[in-house]
Amino acid sequence: MPSIRLMMICTAAAGLAACSASAGDSRATPDSGAVHTAGARQDRPGSSSCAAPSSTEWTPAAVGAATFEVNRATRGMTSRVRWILSPDSSALLVMDDPAAVENDAIPNGLLFATERTGRVFRMDSVWSAAPSPDWKRLAIGRGVVLGGGESQSIAPERWMAPAARLRAIAGAEPALVAESLRAHSFPVSGMAVMEGSAATLVADVEHGAATAPIAFVALDGWRVRWSCDGADLLVGSRPAMVQDDAPSTSERRVSRSGGATTTAAPADAPRWIDGPTLDISTPVSVTSTPLTVRGRVIETRGGRISVRDPLAPVSTARDVGPGVPIAATRAGHFILAVAPRTDARPHESPDRAVVYRVP
Repeated sequence: MPSIRLMMICTAAAGLAACSASAGDSRATPDSGAVHTAGARQDRPGSSSCAAPSSTEWTPAAVGAATFEVNRATRGMTSRVRWILSPDSSALLVMDDPAAVENDAIPNGLLFATERTGRVFRMDSVWSAAPSPDWKRLAIGRGVVLGGGESQSIAPERWMAPAARLRAIAGAEPALVAESLRAHSFPVSGMAVMEGSAATLVADVEHGAATAPIAFVALDGWRVRWSCDGADLLVGSRPAMVQDDAPSTSERRVSRSGGATTTAAPADAPRWIDGPTLDISTPVSVTSTPLTVRGRVIETRGGRISVRDPLAPVSTARDVGPGVPIAATRAGHFILAVAPRTDARPHESPDRAVVYRVP
């Protein structure tokens, strides 16, 4: 009979293993433009080596109430909840980053929300992501993972299905074929036959369209970042090791539009804020400290999140949903939270990362 450890490895490899949770605390105060994380402070959240984009006054778009799960596809033994706020705190980028046994790589779930349009953009099976310096576009390293199964081998034709899924997302690009993905593949597990690949995509998240346009840029994308002018991308090739946090072995510069590259300085890699770590065996423990944003106080009472005017009594608060708030956009219309998972299966985390949209 296989050991429990081996069973967990196989389950994670199939994308069905559980997420994990450990204590953590991160709080945002968007009205002041600063982020506080477990005693640390980072000014201009999401900033890079590039000059900060100019900010003009704006009115948040009218939105309806909704709940969005950050990662709907992949689970791991643990999962880090990481996030960035735009320099003006109008937009929130969240990554639910799972990892398997021995920290083997598993693709992430990504969510982008902005108060400027009220829209939410989601994508599963992501290796990496970075907002453009002006926060109008997202560079995404879209991941593919295939397992060897009982045969411990991956037939070349098995790359056809993931190539077709990528073409459905980004269009009929000649590079998005089985042979290309296989040629750019890399191992993602040190304990089983698991192969990954990547394609760099760019999503236009500036406009209020129901679906953000997505364009193919290049093969590879284990890590992605921008040039300071937003014209080019720095695309990382295969990881140096099979671990989830491994760097790329190399990086090349490509034009976002397919033309000649520029000489603009490269931006820093995204400066993610580390929130709680979800664990398969322990419910997450997060200090329930109220978040004060522009014109709102976001707090937890009795395991439920509520929003109220700072000067109004608690009895007037609007109920948002279960969980503990972690971060919020400037006007409090999008709230990142850790909430209980009511449908958790064995070897899955009892918690999940969600974003609440609040009118």
